[in-house]
Parts: sequence; structure tokens; C-alpha cells
Amino acid sequence: MTMPKVSVIIPAYNRAQLLPRALATVFAQTYKDYEVIVVDDGSTDDSPQVVKQFAGRVKYIRKENGGSASARNRGIEEAQGEYIAFLDSDDTWVPEKLAEQVKVLDAHKNVGIVYARMPIINEKGEQVGIKPAGISGRTFKELLEYWGDLPTSTVMTRKECFVKAGMFDTALTTMQDIDMWLRISRYYDLYEIENKSLAYYYRHDEQITKSKIRVYQGLVRIYTKILNNYPEAPKQLMLDRIASNQYTLSREYYREGQYKEAWENLLGALGRDLWVGRLFINPNDTTFTRAIKMVKPYGYSLICFLKVLAISRQPSAISS
Repeated sequence: MTMPKVSVIIPAYNRAQLLPRALATVFAQTYKDYEVIVVDDGSTDDSPQVVKQFAGRVKYIRKENGGSASARNRGIEEAQGEYIAFLDSDDTWVPEKLAEQVKVLDAHKNVGIVYARMPIINEKGEQVGIKPAGISGRTFKELLEYWGDLPTSTVMTRKECFVKAGMFDTALTTMQDIDMWLRISRYYDLYEIENKSLAYYYRHDEQITKSKIRVYQGLVRIYTKILNNYPEAPKQLMLDRIASNQYTLSREYYREGQYKEAWENLLGALGRDLWVGRLFINPNDTTFTRAIKMVKPYGYSLICFLKVLAISRQPSAISS
């Protein structure tokens, strides 16, 4: 039996309404030497029935819910292809996507990831941005410095990369893809297909990234992991990013009325940098604005402390 050149891995959780659109753009590829693996991460909707419509064209795997990292890992384990292409169930590809990327990986054996920037489409079908908006980075050092958010649905990589770099980290509830690209970039080069859209990112209400708390939790965890695991990472930069994101996470918890969590994260941020406000200063800020940003965390800490104190004095208070 001839093995496919590319394994397309689509993790899905309760995406019955969106899966047919994603799959249609895979079947429309000009490059045909591929297999499609849909990993159902314990969906409770009609996803199994939806995938049955594509019987014979899709390998369907159902597993207990464990998150997108575990779903991608299961797909990699099942993959027969030399190359791995990821497609999130709520995104779409252009017809030339696989062909363009196979060409690059075939020609450049030192390249471990080939990707492109990804237009962001809103609910009205309008393009409202692009991922990543700034510098993405093409080496491990640059990814650390610029925070290279390589859009997962544009990534094609080699299956051998996961042997060298390991699998997706299931302990990270968000940012697992960025962590994965960082680890691969320690062994391989990155290649950006410039000035060409290969995939589209669609905004909708069910996305994990809609939760700001989860986003900032993920950022704190991944920067902490980098700091603890990569000696070559710029230590002060990582400490600054942990502190700034933990402070922002504290403010998000406060907005949600979770004052205990807000206080704990504020203490964590101030413990790493007593002058955490300096991390939010912009070059164009006036002297007055700079001063406000420097002292603002202390005013906020007093308010946050009083909220926690008030809750602790309530007889019916339930500790988190």
C-alpha cells in the first residue's frame, strides 16, 4: 500500500456546523497525495454523523475530551504521511495550499516548518486583520524575541520533527501551538511563504481565544516554561513578559469579579517586578503618562486588597 505524502490533521470539538466547510477546502486541493484525519475530541454535538457523510475520504478517530493538544497528538500518531498539515475545524484553505508547501519542504531539507500569514475574517465576511500582524520570526531566537505566532492552519511540518522536538504539550490549555513551533525551531529552519494567503481564520463566539483570562493564563504558563526550560532564552525578557501578563491577568480576573485570583496574580506580578507599571510605558508617552503608569499598579493593589478583605469578612463567603 502506498503511503500518502501529506497527512492532514483536523482536531474538532463540537464543530458539526463548521466541519463540512473545512473539509470541502481540503478536498478542493490541487495537490492530491494526502490523507485526512479528523480527531473528534469527545464532541457532544452531531460531529460523528457529519463526518459519516465523508466516509471513505476521511479517517475518523473519536477520543475522550482532552483538548486540542491531545487531539493533534493522536492525529500525529495515526498519520502515515511524511509531512503533516494542520487545519483547525473553523478555518479554511485555499486550493493551492498543500502544493505550495510540499514544494518548499521537498526543496529545502533543513526547513521544518513552512507557513504563511493568515487573514482574519469577521462574522460579516470582511477581512479585519492578519495573523501575525507584526514580525513573526524565522529562528528560535527571533520567535522568542518577536513572539512568533505562526498560524496553525497555515503550518506544514515534517513528521520527523515530532520525534526530535516531542509532541504538543497537553499541560498547556492555550498556546500549545506556539510552544510546539518554538521547540521545532531549535532543530529546523522556518520558511514563510510571503505575500500569499494559504488559509483563512474566521472569528466566532465559541473560540477559546475569546476568553481573555485563558489567553493570559496561557501566556504566563508558556513564558514560565520557556524561562525554566531554555537556558538560551533571554532571562530578563521572559521575566518581564511573565510579570506584565500576570498583571494583565489580574486585571481581567478583577473585571470578572474573581477578586481572590486577581489578588494572587497581582502579588505574583509585583513579586517579579515591583515596578511592573514600567512594562506598559510606550516610547511616545508623556512624562505625566509615564508617571501614572508607574503608580497605577499600587492604586489598583489597594483597591484589590480591600475587595479581598471585604469578601473574607462575609460569613457566607466561599473560598475559591
